[in-house]
Amino acid sequence: MLFLLGPATAAYSQGKLYTARGYWEESRNSTYQSIQKKVDIGDSLTDNEKNYYQDYQAFLKTYFQRLPSDEKEDYERLKGFWNNGQVVDAEKQEEAKSFEWRGRDRLSNAFYGIYYGASIVSIGEMTGPAAAAVPLITGGLWMLGPVINSKKFTSVTRNTIRASSTGKLLGLGYGIALGMAVSGNSTDNSKLILGLSTAGSIALGEVAFYAQEKHNYSRGHIEMMRHYGFLGPWIGFATTATINDKNASGAAILAGGIAGLVIGNGVANKYNYTGGDVDAISSLALITTGIGFATVSETLNGTVDNLSLFMIPAATSIAGTLWAQQSIRGAQLTDKQGSTINLSTAGTALVGVGIVSLLQPKSGAVWLGVPSGLALITHQLLLHKYKTENLQLKLQGSNHKKGRYNVALKITPESYFLNKQIPVKEYSPQMVSRINNPVFNLTITF
Repeated sequence: MLFLLGPATAAYSQGKLYTARGYWEESRNSTYQSIQKKVDIGDSLTDNEKNYYQDYQAFLKTYFQRLPSDEKEDYERLKGFWNNGQVVDAEKQEEAKSFEWRGRDRLSNAFYGIYYGASIVSIGEMTGPAAAAVPLITGGLWMLGPVINSKKFTSVTRNTIRASSTGKLLGLGYGIALGMAVSGNSTDNSKLILGLSTAGSIALGEVAFYAQEKHNYSRGHIEMMRHYGFLGPWIGFATTATINDKNASGAAILAGGIAGLVIGNGVANKYNYTGGDVDAISSLALITTGIGFATVSETLNGTVDNLSLFMIPAATSIAGTLWAQQSIRGAQLTDKQGSTINLSTAGTALVGVGIVSLLQPKSGAVWLGVPSGLALITHQLLLHKYKTENLQLKLQGSNHKKGRYNVALKITPESYFLNKQIPVKEYSPQMVSRINNPVFNLTITF
């Protein structure tokens, strides 16, 4: 039949004669689907429709039988995404196949499960064996999630887990802030805060999980939202530091968190930051925050009046973030480069603390300023080094698809004056090329 030749030829041209995606597309054939609807509602079919329907069903059955086992598994795993109009590219499919649960994933699931169980114990005022058993049970259940609800984790990737963990952590903090905003200075607010923190952690974790599954954000996008998700509440806290009102503080922290997520998403949409880029941005923001605290450390003695000085380190946090976002553009740092910057700046800061410990200064500005200053110098040196290397590789054409080639340009303006001194009695291109000193020398090495 002619209608069978088209899809087979198309699939063969893509490298495989029978594929999961090809089978799904054939099963969604518009003519077949329209006849299937008639069959489902009991409408009568013409002779041509009956013949077409029977032939097509036989074709689909044969097609599925000839699928390799791995393609059959891919079809069962991905047909739900395709039915919902979601595009799952080959890279994500491969990543989902190679995904494995690491030790930190197990510890993270156990921690949140135990926290949720402890909240239940506290709210329910449980005592005795139940108080110890419930957190262990919930911790175990959260670790068993991929087995209990295997369909949910079918196409899970490392970015999905990172997004979900970020949502759980931020949701926990935002829930505490909401509890503070609602209960305020009430002495009996611990149950409300625990309940809202648990609910917020679970809810935001699930939202982040399914949002990542749907949109397949890059690691840089996730990390940028995580950065602003922490930066926003810090700014909200700093703005209400002088107000002895937990309602206002909780509301400001919660509003800052929501605003931070919105801003972080917008920033990530405007420029494609890598995960390494955001690592460097976060470390610079932390360094500038330390410099801000060093600036006000002499006058910040814990009194209500001086707490207004929290706005200075909050401002330096924002300044460091914006500074890093601009200076990092074009660097396209790898995960290794970004983490190396973080590790090195932290190590330099620790060395700075050790040096200050030997000097034993009385000034708080020295204790904070020296480590922050040394970390800032290290950060900028490494960022400049990696950015230069990455830009050079781009100019040289080194990537995963093309071979590397080197371009070298040497300019010697003094050759012009030397060439003027060379006597040439008889002009000859060959003679001139042998004795001339070039002003510009371009060398391309493949």
